Amino acid sequence: MTSQTGTGFLKFNSLPPRLHLTADDDDFDPTLLAHFHSEGYDVTYLPLGAGGKPYRNELAHLADDLELGESYAIVAFGHAAAECLDFHIKPQPKLAALVAYYPSSIPNPKTKYPPHLEVLCHIAGTQGFAPAFPSFTYRGAEPGFAEHDLETFDKVAAGLAWSRTLGLVRKGFKLVGEIDLVPVRERHTASVYARRDAEGALSGMTEDAYVNNVATMTGGIGQRELLSFYRDYFIPQNPPSLNMKLVSRTAGVDRVVDEFIVSFKHTQVVDWILPGVQPTNKQVHVAVVSIVCVRGGKLCHEHVYWDQASVLVQVGLLDPKLVPESFKKQGLKRLPVYGSETASKILDEEIQPSNALIASWNDKASGKGKQLPNRPKPAANGGQASDT
Repeated sequence: MTSQTGTGFLKFNSLPPRLHLTADDDDFDPTLLAHFHSEGYDVTYLPLGAGGKPYRNELAHLADDLELGESYAIVAFGHAAAECLDFHIKPQPKLAALVAYYPSSIPNPKTKYPPHLEVLCHIAGTQGFAPAFPSFTYRGAEPGFAEHDLETFDKVAAGLAWSRTLGLVRKGFKLVGEIDLVPVRERHTASVYARRDAEGALSGMTEDAYVNNVATMTGGIGQRELLSFYRDYFIPQNPPSLNMKLVSRTAGVDRVVDEFIVSFKHTQVVDWILPGVQPTNKQVHVAVVSIVCVRGGKLCHEHVYWDQASVLVQVGLLDPKLVPESFKKQGLKRLPVYGSETASKILDEEIQPSNALIASWNDKASGKGKQLPNRPKPAANGGQASDT
């Protein structure tokens, strides 16, 4: 067995929780080991070896050196996962959580595990297992999808499984609700917007961090690109009028999702949202969703989404009335896009009408002979407070 003690952002009054990873090979995916280590766990790797009785004997003695009140968790892969699922049907009092990745076989699908044990199984879509105990199936993924050093690695499936694994392990160790990711998000925001400190922002991000502003594909991958992006483009190009109004925030196991309104006057080139577009002096209000993922107390990636068509309408690059002739002949009278109205409807759902782009919406309701109710007229300023 090989072991490394976690030094991540989890803080404990006693020793960090013991986490055993076990798989078929003598050497296991170093990236995944490092990720668990960064979360603060005391990580030990146990290879399956020849399996059978010697391996099960090791499983039976994993808790021998634990003190009263301490517990441990197992995350297992492949054939080792099948062995663990079968062996741990019988209670192991100090085992708090068992996560099985693409086991080569499963016990009876109706198997029930000890009530104190949190169990989760990640099943590749090609396996076809359907256990009654908690599980997730990853369509299109093959066994090995979570291991970075295998050809079958699937980044999307691995990311989903990682979040779910982290959540179950924390639940087993009774850490749910004790880990606050919001300060990580707030520190990053303060570095970028308040202190305008690119180096400070990068200090709170992992070495492999990336940022993807989806609509324009701006951002960067890795510390070097991100430093250039923040220092040379994002921070200096944000206009002085830039304002962000938080609408909602949802914090999960390893990510924070923010919904907010970004407002600014386009008085300078802003390459992250309007790359290459010279200042138009137009006011822009746009609804934005940011999904920040945290690993080991640092930001590891951010996906940012917004309605780019709305931005283009507001700066005059897209005219909803300019419909191509071929579509006009089909009866289309305007492009199905809006400007600042989309942002104002986020702030107040009543301020803009719904379904105005659906031609038949205001026709008489079928069989009722009544008109659908009218909504108030759109606000001209995107739902922002008036200066007059």
